[in-house]
Amino acid sequence: MIGISWKREQGPADPLLRKMLAERGLDKVPQWEKEDDVRMAASKYWTGLVKDRDGPVNPVQREITDPAHITEEIKAKAVELGADLAGCGALTPIMIDDGFEMPHRNVVSFIVEEQYTKVLDGSLAIERETYDVYMRVADISTKLAAFIRELGFPAWAHHNGSTQIQAIPTMYYCGFGELGRHGSLINPTHAANFRPGFVTTNLPLQYDSPLEFGVQDYCENCNICRNNCPGDAISTDHVLTEGVKRWRIDMEKCYPFSRLHDAYCHICVDVCPYVFKENGDDDKRAIYKSYMKQRKEDGYRSPNRL
Repeated sequence: MIGISWKREQGPADPLLRKMLAERGLDKVPQWEKEDDVRMAASKYWTGLVKDRDGPVNPVQREITDPAHITEEIKAKAVELGADLAGCGALTPIMIDDGFEMPHRNVVSFIVEEQYTKVLDGSLAIERETYDVYMRVADISTKLAAFIRELGFPAWAHHNGSTQIQAIPTMYYCGFGELGRHGSLINPTHAANFRPGFVTTNLPLQYDSPLEFGVQDYCENCNICRNNCPGDAISTDHVLTEGVKRWRIDMEKCYPFSRLHDAYCHICVDVCPYVFKENGDDDKRAIYKSYMKQRKEDGYRSPNRL
């Protein structure tokens, strides 16, 4: 199966980021050059796991008579390893990077939630939490792929160190939730405060279905993320991809705050009311109210506090 989705390059390979740095006469990305660079430590960790994303497959293959049973076993294993939620789906070209030939037909998706309490501690605390979760995701996907290979089926781990998987469509078709106006997938329990990981495989699996619970209708009338975005990067208009509505983020407006500003920006996700709306979490609701009070004092569109 050959992928068809355009892949936005990450880090220094991103042509838009290089262009914006040149326009500003910068050699380095301010967001990545702080003295407290948790990103560098995380990057070394997940890069170190790249060699283990694939490995030998047990020549004695387990007989699979019930895909539903093995699917529950795989999901349980993901949770045992530290995931908060797992789902499975059939790979399609839109889930794979353009031009990449994927040898597998199925995908296991999982997410690890970020601690929402960090929003009250400033941008550095949010950043540390984000990269800590990224490292856990890399660890889980690596171990889950190894577990599947031990069952006698090929499996690759996909995480920040190396991935050919498009996160949003894959999570959507694995039943994790709906795409919000801010460009992130919203889950009824975990909102958009999570990081995903993936394992592709030929292990027979039972597929989950897309989960719709009113997010996109709600987003049509909610402008909280737009009103808080420092760069006014969140669109009012949407496009359809395979019949699914999505709002585009103007990265040229986003980057001055998410890359070229020294304070980590996570605002669009942190102000989304789905952090407490669907799950009825009173603790998160209280944190949200305190955080939004802080946003108001800061003037809403100002970057996060350090």
